[in-house]
Amino acid sequence: MRSERTKEGRTFEEVFERFEIPLLQYAARITGDRERARDVVQETFIKFQRNGALNRADEPATWLFTVCRNGALNICRKERRMMYLDEELIESREGEQPMPFERLEEEEAAAFLTRIIGTLPPRQQEVLRLKFQNDLSYRQIADITKTTTNNVGVLIHTALKTLRQHYREASKDFIPFNPKTI
Repeated sequence: MRSERTKEGRTFEEVFERFEIPLLQYAARITGDRERARDVVQETFIKFQRNGALNRADEPATWLFTVCRNGALNICRKERRMMYLDEELIESREGEQPMPFERLEEEEAAAFLTRIIGTLPPRQQEVLRLKFQNDLSYRQIADITKTTTNNVGVLIHTALKTLRQHYREASKDFIPFNPKTI
């Protein structure tokens, strides 16, 4: 069976492979639960396929993230709560194994960054993650969050400024680790 292709030649399977994990991470942060996030993402892809969005969308990211966000927010409204989860480290190095101290430093840095991002207002957290984790444009983020591109820029600028300030204050206590190599 041949899969339909978009104007740019993408199949549904290719779109699914490209966006499944980013959508799962995004929905999990909003709902606070991986299982609910899976349900939201599954429903998003069902709607994507049923509505023929594959043929209409030149770039499906905006459509997918918008539908996913709305589904996740609907679940939160039903439960009368909204939580943003700390992101788990999902990185693996192929071949080269880092030294134990390198892995520890990376984990500590990621945990520190996650903590200080968690101090930001939810709206700023959301636009930062859409921009830097999912590499979406300001226009796409504005469409997803139902705001203007200027507001997205202001939110990102304010968030980065706050993060720099928090980092500067907290990093005074860091003690650098310089291992001696033999």
